[in-house]
Amino acid sequence: MIPKAYRILTFAVSFLGIALQLAPAAFAQSVTYKPYIQPGDNGPFGPKDQMVVAWQTDESSPNSSAYSVEFGSTVSYGSAVSPQTRVVDNYLAADPALPVPPTASGPHSNYSAVLANLDYDTTYFYRVNGPGMPQGGFAASFHTRKRGDEFSILVQGDEGFFPVVPGTSSRLADYEARIVHLMYNVANLSVPGVPKLPKPDLALNSGDNVYTNGAEGSYRDFWFPVWNSDLDSNETGAPFIRSIPFYIVVGNHDIGATGVNVNMLGNDVAGRFSGNTDGGDALAYFNNYYFPLNGPASVDPQFTYNGDTSTPNAMLFSFKGTSYSSPAAIAAYKASTLTDSGKGAKQQIDHESNYSFDYGSAHFVFLDANPHLFDAVLDGPAITAAPQLTFPPYPSVLRDWLIHDLDSSSQPWKFVVFHQPAFSSGNATVRNNQMRAVAKFLEDHGVNMVFNGHEHNYQRTFPIRANANVAAGPSPSGPPAVSIDTSFDGVTQTVPDGVLYIVEGAGGNRDFDGDLGPARGSGLGIDQEDSATGIGTLATFMFPNGPASWLDTHLTSVSMSPVFPAGGSGPKITTRFKAKLFSFADILVKDNKLTLYQISEPLLPTSSATPSNPAPFGTDLNGNPVNDPIPDTLVDPTTGNVVSPPADGPSALLDRFVVTKPNLEDQLRVHLHAPGSVPPGAQFTYRLLVDNGSSYSLNGTQAVFELSSGVTLVDSPDGSAVQIGNSIVVTMGRLAAGVSTDIHLNVAVVPGADAGDILAATAVVRSSTALPVQADRIRTRVTHAGSDADRDDEK
Repeated sequence: MIPKAYRILTFAVSFLGIALQLAPAAFAQSVTYKPYIQPGDNGPFGPKDQMVVAWQTDESSPNSSAYSVEFGSTVSYGSAVSPQTRVVDNYLAADPALPVPPTASGPHSNYSAVLANLDYDTTYFYRVNGPGMPQGGFAASFHTRKRGDEFSILVQGDEGFFPVVPGTSSRLADYEARIVHLMYNVANLSVPGVPKLPKPDLALNSGDNVYTNGAEGSYRDFWFPVWNSDLDSNETGAPFIRSIPFYIVVGNHDIGATGVNVNMLGNDVAGRFSGNTDGGDALAYFNNYYFPLNGPASVDPQFTYNGDTSTPNAMLFSFKGTSYSSPAAIAAYKASTLTDSGKGAKQQIDHESNYSFDYGSAHFVFLDANPHLFDAVLDGPAITAAPQLTFPPYPSVLRDWLIHDLDSSSQPWKFVVFHQPAFSSGNATVRNNQMRAVAKFLEDHGVNMVFNGHEHNYQRTFPIRANANVAAGPSPSGPPAVSIDTSFDGVTQTVPDGVLYIVEGAGGNRDFDGDLGPARGSGLGIDQEDSATGIGTLATFMFPNGPASWLDTHLTSVSMSPVFPAGGSGPKITTRFKAKLFSFADILVKDNKLTLYQISEPLLPTSSATPSNPAPFGTDLNGNPVNDPIPDTLVDPTTGNVVSPPADGPSALLDRFVVTKPNLEDQLRVHLHAPGSVPPGAQFTYRLLVDNGSSYSLNGTQAVFELSSGVTLVDSPDGSAVQIGNSIVVTMGRLAAGVSTDIHLNVAVVPGADAGDILAATAVVRSSTALPVQADRIRTRVTHAGSDADRDDEK
């Protein structure tokens, strides 16, 4: 809880602060987005780290020589770099045949400077000097990436929409500012059941961080004023992005409302706080963010994929009922995303929808899950009226990249983030489950946890293992689509037998729980919060509220019972569902242990509970009803000023669980064998014996062979071997407790190897379940005589 005196002070100047951030430019040149940090084109760990400092001005003709960025490990700085610049929001000018809407934002200039050759785990200070910056420059600091096994992650999503509050003369509710403020100050919070938390190292966003169409106006109105606020309060947000790295995945609203296509021209009605496209300012995600560019090309929002067939038809031009075609404007927009953010000049839109990076002991993968990758299949009939939709296969260009990316990482923790959840019990988005197509190979290639959004709430599944029919349309007949580990409770049993799927969509948009009317609810219906009881109504049908409404292992729910009479009758895949409060996750990783705390928005000291509704805002971790949230922050849409009084209060702990990766060196026996000697040019076999003598079944099990440059892969019997440099990764999938397996890797001595050469090899068995276990190093000598003697040591 933040001190009251400080809260009152920040509110006293909030009117002025918000107005200064949102007011139209009063001079010929102004800084429209204050400096903020971005990771840039920087994925796996390298010899050195980097950071990008970015900002925007309202210039139509930028002048990079007018600005400089100083940086260093002290406030004396010591190094300086000149920024790059490019014009954005001006691609309509490439085609005179296109109309220019009267609300068009017009060209802006985006500046970015790469601060390179930085030491890891080090605090750096930076200052941006130039026109429109404060006197003495804009100064802040950041911390470079940690490479150790102790770090802190924040996770949230689906924030940034300011809904109209009924009965308030078009006042807007800003829910996200309080979440941003809490995240920024998480080290100062006092939450029952939560130890003192460290400062956050990085933050993850599960998509839909702006609304409604991902246009520049949405960043101007909703996002930058809150995430880069000079004032730090529940009403204004915090200076978050100027000091903490924030990684964002593309949700449907980030790239154009539905994620099926994007109108590159403009809406009939735009203007402030509408979330609409002002004209020529679509897809601002690829201009305002600078993320790793290691994803595959040609899977950007221009393309509709049907399996492996792609069509460049998803960028549209429409205004007031008239449609246009403009290859020139599309080319101009893509060219406007061209920048060097660390590894050479690239068009960011070509690669930024899918990317990966390392932090601490974890590998993170961010994936586009939008319908344009699945033949534009979207929603469909109500779940009470028709069977589930089916989707085409996941494009192989993405599948192959994803598998190669996961297999290339030796980080013990692997996290994946995409927007539309594969396994959500929320009825609001239960048909947007196209990413079930990736569930099996996420599991087999070592992923521990998946974070999603789209549902505007918090959900946690039991550990899930995908069965063969997981991507088919759900049916209550036949085998279950998934298997679950109901013994995992995150308290006494902390080793999950499967992948944990977490919906982190409670960052500040209206929730999709049906118990509350607007603005917090999306309409009356089934109340899916885990504290709910009684009966709800959906499409005139009566269904049970609460846990009884959730998905079962056949991926059906009781809401589907008009179509599937036995729908929802099996074991439930969900174990936590918190929809009545906004919240975020704070995740601590230390050694082989991960702890997640789900922390609510601030609460009042009072409750609106009644005997008939004892938990109107849900329950805490211990099942106790929580108090009401603090009053909604109200914003005047004509000025952007906060018009409600300041409020504060304590947060509640909504969920907590622990995941442990056990050390099985004494129980998982791994032995590597090979001939003691082979003749030049010969083929021979590495044989890896793996005996899982532990009580844990190992998911995502892989054998990684590190081979000498003197040998080359011929084949592996099951065809699952992938070569990455001198490493050969063999995916084994699930290795049950008490089971042994035998892996044969056929190799050949490369031409040119001479007698006397030593071919060294080793192998490690890794999994999503446990820490890796390494086999002894072995040697094979190249000789003319040859030998059939197997060796498993270095004697």
